[in-house]
Amino acid sequence: MIAISSPHISRWDFPYAVGKVAEHYQAWEIVAEGRHLLRDIIDDFLELTPSYDLHYSIHAPLSDINVGGLNPRLREASLKEVLDCLELAYRMGVDLVTVHPGFISPLARLDREAAVIATKASMKVIDAKAKDLGIRAALENMPKMPVSMAKDPRELCDFLEGTEMGACFDLGHANTVGNIPDFLEMKERFINMHVHDNVGDRDQHLVIGEGNIDFRKWLGAFRPYTGRYVIEAREFDHSLLSRDRLSAILSSLDRD
Repeated sequence: MIAISSPHISRWDFPYAVGKVAEHYQAWEIVAEGRHLLRDIIDDFLELTPSYDLHYSIHAPLSDINVGGLNPRLREASLKEVLDCLELAYRMGVDLVTVHPGFISPLARLDREAAVIATKASMKVIDAKAKDLGIRAALENMPKMPVSMAKDPRELCDFLEGTEMGACFDLGHANTVGNIPDFLEMKERFINMHVHDNVGDRDQHLVIGEGNIDFRKWLGAFRPYTGRYVIEAREFDHSLLSRDRLSAILSSLDRD
């Protein structure tokens, strides 16, 4: 199933957004930011979504959030935002929430291991909350950036150790690091997948086919993945070309 996710959509009023997405997609990963903070849209969601044939997942807040922060009070505030997101997703009947790991703050550059320890502790709390609610949480791999953690499967698995969380594999992020094949070793843990293109130097979120990722090769390699393919797009209109190209690729793989 192909889904859309875009912070661009989060600038729209929710009633308009859900109608627009439903015209073009089977599923929507709501980015819980901007006008779509879950606490602000839950009433509209519960009232409007029964009228649409859409499946939903949630991307937890990511701006201003650092669950690996070294300031305990700020990390606690970040963690609370993620935990509240899980609780609201449950109340909305949405069973899959993708979260980001911590990131390297200026202080953490001097003590990266402390940020790793803090992120692991946060993952344990997120996992416990998700299990208590009976929903799934997925930790996403990050792109090549100086502040990023979990850029490779080793660290991603390290953060997931001791939890029942799944992984959200971001193919575009892995391409910026140049380590797409390395994630094959953990593909059984994938419960969500983000797809977008780039030329390998930075996280551009290009239309599929405008970068250098061989989507047919890698989407085939990661089978038998059966979850959603979430197109992460800068602009909604551009996502439609990605949708059509992705649909053709997946249909081609089904015929093999």
